[in-house]
Amino acid sequence: MSKLQEIFDKIPNSPIDRITPQMRQLLKSKKFRFDIHTHVFNSDFIPDKYFGIRNTFFVNPEFLEYVEDVMSQVQNLAIEDDNLLNYAMFIDFARQNTMEQIVQNLISVSPPNTIFAAIALDLEQAIDDKVKKNYEVQLQQTAQIRDNYPQIILPFFELNPTRKNWLKILETALVKYKFFGIKLYPAFGYLPSHPNLMKVYEFCQDKNIPIITHCGTEGAHTSRNFLTLRYTVLQDGQLKQRRTSKVFMFKNQYIKYFNQPQNWEVVLRTFPSLRLNFAHFGGDDDWDGNRKTDRQWTYRIFDLMERYPNVYADVSHILHLKVMPKLFKKCITNNSIIAERTMFGSDFYMIEAYGRYKSIRARFTAEIGTKLMFMLSVLNPLRFLGLEQLVLNDKK
Repeated sequence: MSKLQEIFDKIPNSPIDRITPQMRQLLKSKKFRFDIHTHVFNSDFIPDKYFGIRNTFFVNPEFLEYVEDVMSQVQNLAIEDDNLLNYAMFIDFARQNTMEQIVQNLISVSPPNTIFAAIALDLEQAIDDKVKKNYEVQLQQTAQIRDNYPQIILPFFELNPTRKNWLKILETALVKYKFFGIKLYPAFGYLPSHPNLMKVYEFCQDKNIPIITHCGTEGAHTSRNFLTLRYTVLQDGQLKQRRTSKVFMFKNQYIKYFNQPQNWEVVLRTFPSLRLNFAHFGGDDDWDGNRKTDRQWTYRIFDLMERYPNVYADVSHILHLKVMPKLFKKCITNNSIIAERTMFGSDFYMIEAYGRYKSIRARFTAEIGTKLMFMLSVLNPLRFLGLEQLVLNDKK
């Protein structure tokens, strides 16, 4: 028996058996909703260089602290659309709060009984810089947060297949701490068809373990310029491993190469029933109303939804785009699959870089309408997570 087989044999087959009794009770009450994409880790797990990758203006940590200090003095005079203020407050939020405080803040700005998919990220592996606390500590603290809020925290963890101890991380998260699902962040330096991941997908498909993958033009990327990549291709009906070397110099090169949805084609052809969520639904560039982008990533996700039964997307982060609700409603007019496969996610607290989340969410909800919001935040996440039988077929 392989180590991977041994790990997955310890995991219950049904998603219903992988949530807490308290969450099962909340779901049976039918008084809940989901936020399928949040983060609760604080700056203890974020390298300073992360902010430099997000915005090269903040590469210097000392200058970053100076900006935070200045903006904190003038924030009462600034308006919500002040991008510099919003970004400084987003950074300050991560630096000044513990994970417990972040969760409490998230609860306070969300509707009652919201269930949060809290995603841990392996930033130390991706970005060549030190962190105060390592990723395994983040997993432990995220599990503790789930234990503190067993009704509403559904933990996901990022699995980086390039880690030397990736199997240990997998076992620690899924078996020791009982995380519910997996997050992939390809721009951290790996393709979705990495051979290690291809081995994992088979078990995820069999066990109905959901996967959330970053698929947007915003976000972080690995700080390594020279990468040797391992990936899998489907040739003559057979899976074959390949290796290539790549040089990256600019953010757009990482984003365009790693995050594009077509990278998932070989994965979905091999595992057509895999539960997969394309987070950010193609990203800001596809939803900002700029016709020059031609919305290529979004349309590719539409295509994958139509061809594979468990492919979903979420609206996390793109919520802040004021034109997004109008564009989204236009998309679903003639395509019911999009309406049935799109989920609500906030990308809290990352979205705070664009304004106060509570205001962003309220505007989005008002414009999208309660009927569609019910699909995005209740029905669709239930199906994606494999929990619909617990709620939709319950006779109570």
